[in-house]
Amino acid sequence: MSMNSTFVAWHIAAMLMAAAALWSLRHELRETPASRFEWALPPALAVAVAGVLLFVSPGKRSELWTIAIMGGMAIGLGAGLLLKVDTDFERKLVRVLRTWDGVAVASALLLLALARFVTSDLMGRTSGRYGVLGAIAAFLAAYLVGRVITVRYYTAPKAIHLDMVRGVKPPN
Repeated sequence: MSMNSTFVAWHIAAMLMAAAALWSLRHELRETPASRFEWALPPALAVAVAGVLLFVSPGKRSELWTIAIMGGMAIGLGAGLLLKVDTDFERKLVRVLRTWDGVAVASALLLLALARFVTSDLMGRTSGRYGVLGAIAAFLAAYLVGRVITVRYYTAPKAIHLDMVRGVKPPN
């Protein structure tokens, strides 16, 4: 397996993981309660996508990536404070009123993975070696991580208790 075909496999894996991250955020759009695992899965997949995009990036700019990660984390932590959350403490379920930011971030991450695949593997374009695409992916992944950390450890514990069933939208 040549180095080029290895990168193609990594790019395809990044696209599949980004699509899975987007799919796993559907509970936010449907306003259905989700378990801790369902809340942790999208950021974990996003971190994996960002890791792949950073790994295959021809421009290794660790200072840019560090700033992107710190900025994404800070903004994500703040975004988690803005979410309207209901919690079922007994079943450990969390429901958020319809929100679009997580889905928008996961969609942008999927577009980045797709852009890397198309430009690098299909078009054969050489990179500018700035590492900007990897930095943007790291920013987006850190945003999702920060948002979930705030929801899990700050917003949800302060929310009102509501008896819920996983995957079923409670009546308003």
